[in-house]
Amino acid sequence: MTGNAKQTLLDELKKGDALHGWGAILALGRDRFNQLLEAQFVDAFATQDFTLPISGEYFMENRTEKVVFDNLMLGPPQLSFKHASGKTAQVTVSMELIAGTCYAIGQHPGAPDWLRRSHRLLQGMGYHLEMQAVLHVVPLEASGQSQLILDLGAATEPTCNLGMSDIARRAMGNFIQQQLGEQRPEWILPVMTLDMLGYDATSVADFNVVAQKAPQGAGSGASPADDGAVLLLLQMRGSAAAGDVPSALPYLLPAKDAGGGNYNAALLVDKFRAPLLGQKASNTLTRMLLPQAYQVRMSEEHLPHDMILFGDLEATAQSSDLQPALSSVAASRQVSYKLNGTPASAWSARNLVHPRACGAISQGRYTASAREDFVSDQQVVVVTAHVADAADSKPRTALLVESSESLAISPRVVLWGKGDGPVSLSASQSDGLRWELEGAAHGSLQPDPANPGTAQFVPKDQTGAAQVVLQRIKVTRGADSGYATVAILNYTPVLNVEPFHVSTMPASGVQTFALADFPADDWVLFGAGEIDRATGEYTAPESGAGEVSVVAGIAGMHAGFAVIEHQRNSPQQMASLRARWKTLNRFEVSLNNANRNRVLANGLQQVGIDILLETNSFEDDDGTAWDPVSDLELSTLVILHEDGTEVDYLLPGREGLDPDKPGDGKHWAVSKVRNRFDYLPTANRSAQAAPAPQLAPADARRIVTVYVHCLEAEVRKFKAKFQDHANAWHYSELKDETKGVVQLEGVVVPPPNLGNYAIAPKRVARRMGFDHGQPLDTFNYWHYTTDYWVISARDTQFTSVRFDKASMIRWESELLKESYCTYTGYAFKPRRYRGAVPTSTGIEYQAELQLLAQERQVAFKELDYGFKGQEDVAEGSLLLTLDRVPNLAYWYDTAGTNYRKVLDTPLSFTLIDNFGIAHRLKVTFGAGADSRNTLTLDLQ
Repeated sequence: MTGNAKQTLLDELKKGDALHGWGAILALGRDRFNQLLEAQFVDAFATQDFTLPISGEYFMENRTEKVVFDNLMLGPPQLSFKHASGKTAQVTVSMELIAGTCYAIGQHPGAPDWLRRSHRLLQGMGYHLEMQAVLHVVPLEASGQSQLILDLGAATEPTCNLGMSDIARRAMGNFIQQQLGEQRPEWILPVMTLDMLGYDATSVADFNVVAQKAPQGAGSGASPADDGAVLLLLQMRGSAAAGDVPSALPYLLPAKDAGGGNYNAALLVDKFRAPLLGQKASNTLTRMLLPQAYQVRMSEEHLPHDMILFGDLEATAQSSDLQPALSSVAASRQVSYKLNGTPASAWSARNLVHPRACGAISQGRYTASAREDFVSDQQVVVVTAHVADAADSKPRTALLVESSESLAISPRVVLWGKGDGPVSLSASQSDGLRWELEGAAHGSLQPDPANPGTAQFVPKDQTGAAQVVLQRIKVTRGADSGYATVAILNYTPVLNVEPFHVSTMPASGVQTFALADFPADDWVLFGAGEIDRATGEYTAPESGAGEVSVVAGIAGMHAGFAVIEHQRNSPQQMASLRARWKTLNRFEVSLNNANRNRVLANGLQQVGIDILLETNSFEDDDGTAWDPVSDLELSTLVILHEDGTEVDYLLPGREGLDPDKPGDGKHWAVSKVRNRFDYLPTANRSAQAAPAPQLAPADARRIVTVYVHCLEAEVRKFKAKFQDHANAWHYSELKDETKGVVQLEGVVVPPPNLGNYAIAPKRVARRMGFDHGQPLDTFNYWHYTTDYWVISARDTQFTSVRFDKASMIRWESELLKESYCTYTGYAFKPRRYRGAVPTSTGIEYQAELQLLAQERQVAFKELDYGFKGQEDVAEGSLLLTLDRVPNLAYWYDTAGTNYRKVLDTPLSFTLIDNFGIAHRLKVTFGAGADSRNTLTLDLQ
């Protein structure tokens, strides 16, 4: 039995309460939590809601080295719990450097600039941005939810292990984080959402979050040393207050009996609530909304003291996720994608930056571009599976990095001088590698046995050797090979060569070099190609140049060096595919429906607008070319007010603006996703205008639909802008004064009118009694009766209900021995959020009523959670139950309970209808001697 055995945990829990005042604790393991983060990160590419590639430069503190990044792409954030305290929600976040280039340039005072290292970054090389971040709970009042988010915008202590020293790693981390902060100052990543609109004793009222490190030796999964759990500390309905966070909570994810690592999820529940949980805690867990409609499901339960359940995250019938979510592929090779769940109706793939430089996809099989069609060594491609009948109408996306090489080494080029340390090398793969030196050995190469994807090269003494010695290093895996070159400098450069670094020299390319301060006496070449020793004109070979050549410019007794990095493609090929669109043909903003330009000013309802961007053709070496606006350019698209100020996009996961909290006075917002509320019906049913003839092919056209919310009953005009590949801004109204502007009208929300609502009772069950008298008494001569009271509204359906409290209770008298009692419950079938797992329907009761019924002095076992007879609740209607029983013992509150305080007051609730309108109502018991027999509806 291991130290993380399940029985060990059960024995520990048997000792007594481990909840510290919380109603329940949900534990999610690292691998599954990271799966959720990856899903949210990749899914954002479907709406161009991603971080832009990072290009820029910075200097080290002593200004002796400049670091230059070009098109750096980061992978999804992944959590490590190696520094988690178990008392806070702080975690270590790692984001892999999956694409881009990085150059380190030496800049010593009085010395020429010179390239020190050149990196071509790929997934698998092991380079990461690492920082400390905090998991937060954010309430979403408008939709009655709370969100668990990873707050990347407020991350601290950034480091990047691409740096060569602790100082360099911190400087690089600070630069990358600064670039991210300028793009997205409020960068949050939603992980999961809790629906807070449940009111029974198994529903969550609030929650806190703690990050917990796995005990020594208890980790499992992808990285046992980083393993741990995210703990959701759940305050359940009926609890007077939240619990506390002790110095140590038990680790709830033990090893599985059958092997295969630890459980991925566990739920510890207060023993008093355990009988109310329902089958495998489904009542509680279905209110947790996870990406791609995944659900926490429990497979076994134990009752050592409090109840503990173990399980996993599993797909549901509504799940539809695209795998692999993140991958890499070499030129001309294939990746097979699988859409789990609903079959794909169509597939597409698009280069994030250069739309024309992309492979092909058919039936989920993607074939990468041929090497000659690459515009850079790495290309980031968004693969999309279009789902015709997806519950949330969103396409599914995956991120793919194409590489011109099947296997690569970083750094690709190193200039090494006397006094420098060993050269550390990382390959883009780690299994089955063989490292070796090519040609004459100018040092020793030592692979790391603990990490076979890395090796160290130590140059040997070069006394008497040439000015520059090139050592090529090879790594092999099967038929694939990757290379790096170390240029060993046996002479300190003194003269400035211009340019001192050519980062992409195409096959057969030409470059002329010159000394900055003196005429050159001679030019000497080390490596492939040809140099004109008189003029400094260098010509690259057609192929097989390796990674690097070095040119030395000599004047008298001194020399300077320039480094040439070789590219396989010809300059004509690269220029043709790199060429982007020159001018816009159309930039238009229009109504998504020509008859719909009005939206209720309730913050939740939407009105759709379409933004059309169409480019003109241009001529390249292959003739007429069409190039659309790229996803990267679309990510800069912004909706503007008439005065040019930007309309804010809603943060991810938010359904709308909160009418009760208008915030900073901003009354309009834009969402990239359609929510669950219906559009305002159009009064004008005039025919749609005939679409304009399309002169450009579909490949040149992009259409983006966004959804506008408002909180003011005003008429406003809107336009759009975006930034192109040359960093120039384009404005829709400048392109077309008429078609570049759209007018929307916020409409006053109609005031409440009690006459619009109906409440009607229906007797559904009775026993032990009879009807009596005239007029007929259907209550007082029956011991047990159940009436269903249905509340509905004219011409609307209700999508959600929010109670101040969800049950009432009334005894026949206030005598201590009274047992004749009436209580209420409710049933409601909400319109779920797009893609969410449907809720199970049944009768629910306020938590205080359930807990009162469980008290030893009451011990009432007859709360009925199922519908009686053939009854059910229709979607869009609220059903209230009124049960009369003879055997519910009278209760009065004592110290520590407040059941009567909650249950003696009227039902106050807010219904949100299908148009996003809030209906604030209340229900009380009737008046008179038999008041507990009937219900009365009124406005709040």
